[in-house]
Amino acid sequence: MEENANEMKQVNKNTISTNLMWRFLERFGAYIVSFVISVVLARILDPSTYGVVALMTVVITFLDVFVTGGFANSLIHDKHAGEKDFNTLFWFNIAFSFVLYIALFFTSPLIAAYYEKEALTWLIRVEGISLLINGIKNLQYAFVAKNLQFKKFFFATIGGTLASGVIGIVLALKGFGAWALVIQGLVNHFVDSVILWFVIKWRPKFQFSIKLWYKHFSFGWKILVYKIFYNVSNSVRQLAIGKKYTDSDLAFYNKGKTYPNIIGQNITNSVNSVMYPVLAKTQDDYKRFNDILYKSIKLNIFIILPMMVGFFCVADSFIYILLGSKWMPCVPYVKIFCVVIFLNSIEAIISSGPLALGKSTASMILGIAECLINIGLLVAAIPFGVMAIGYSMIVSSAINCLIYFVYLKRLSGFSFFKALSDSFTSIVSSILMGVTIYALLNLQLPFYIIFLAQIIIGIFLYYFLSVAFKDDSLPYCVSLVKDLLKRKKKS
Repeated sequence: MEENANEMKQVNKNTISTNLMWRFLERFGAYIVSFVISVVLARILDPSTYGVVALMTVVITFLDVFVTGGFANSLIHDKHAGEKDFNTLFWFNIAFSFVLYIALFFTSPLIAAYYEKEALTWLIRVEGISLLINGIKNLQYAFVAKNLQFKKFFFATIGGTLASGVIGIVLALKGFGAWALVIQGLVNHFVDSVILWFVIKWRPKFQFSIKLWYKHFSFGWKILVYKIFYNVSNSVRQLAIGKKYTDSDLAFYNKGKTYPNIIGQNITNSVNSVMYPVLAKTQDDYKRFNDILYKSIKLNIFIILPMMVGFFCVADSFIYILLGSKWMPCVPYVKIFCVVIFLNSIEAIISSGPLALGKSTASMILGIAECLINIGLLVAAIPFGVMAIGYSMIVSSAINCLIYFVYLKRLSGFSFFKALSDSFTSIVSSILMGVTIYALLNLQLPFYIIFLAQIIIGIFLYYFLSVAFKDDSLPYCVSLVKDLLKRKKKS
């Protein structure tokens, strides 16, 4: 018992801060590079091109869930998982992803015919190669996450993002259109996996155990079902827009999601990917489990809420300056997704709670309920247009958060009101900052001047309010940076 307590103390004080910082650096580095690349590509390519690729991406993303969903979570959750477990699931993943790709290869003409876009056939076949790559990468991720070695992800992600971005821009300039986006995504997956292969110590061996496979399948299939329903509930909107409306409508909808998602989802993934393995280590101690969950939500709100509030306020200037007038119809979607992504960031953290406690059956049931709510609201919104579909996402995200809060209350005694009160100063600071910079839009000044003023005033005002309200999330973030710098000097 004393040994376990010392281990958890060490994990909490040192490992969490270091891995969080490396994960943040990776995500922010990838965000900066991706942001520049996406702006350049959006300037070169037409909105309709993005719409065609979005249809294909929905299909690939859905199949990718079968490759990446379930087993990685099982390996991370299982305290006794060893080399033979990793090898067993590695070879299964390789075989299964190959079968999926073959099925996709021969059914791609049917998908293209459904959307009456013949060009989708080979676009899908080439992009589908990412399924084979992710079959390997998923086990690499599980190894890094289980051993809390997120520094390894930094090099892989930055390398993949840079290489794929350069190739994507060159191909776009050469007139490759949708192929530029497809090849960019494929190169990103490939370079990521190759770099991880060289920077982590684990190498697969020719081992396979039916018994171990069944053990992980018993845990993982429920997570897989949850992720399938979650993916369907998110993807069905794009499929509905792509079928009922125009390629441009889908492009504006997706572009409106892209930039808030780059910020919010990347930070959420950073926190969640580190906290899930840590929470799994506390599954026998509800008090410690809840404390870590409270801190995760508090840190998430302190960082993401002001960013989403700020992005909401600068959306008009941002899109006009960076993408030009042809992309202005996506501004309302940017604002909608700022709200949605903030709610999703909270849901992502609290939904990891049941999984970390080994409640995979409950996670599956909650995922199915979440999907049904999303689809029900989508069906109700479709007759009223694409904007109504966007608004339905805000409602469904809020309902889904509430469901998870209620379940966690019953499971571990987690309190929604304590989580809210812990983040009260961050919420107030974000609202005051947002109201102030949104008022700047009334000034009769050029877009770029208003945009710069909003960013500068927003950053300084949020910092000042955090200091004035004595928000302890600020010194905590500062301590993470200092801790990382000290470790870098020692190394």
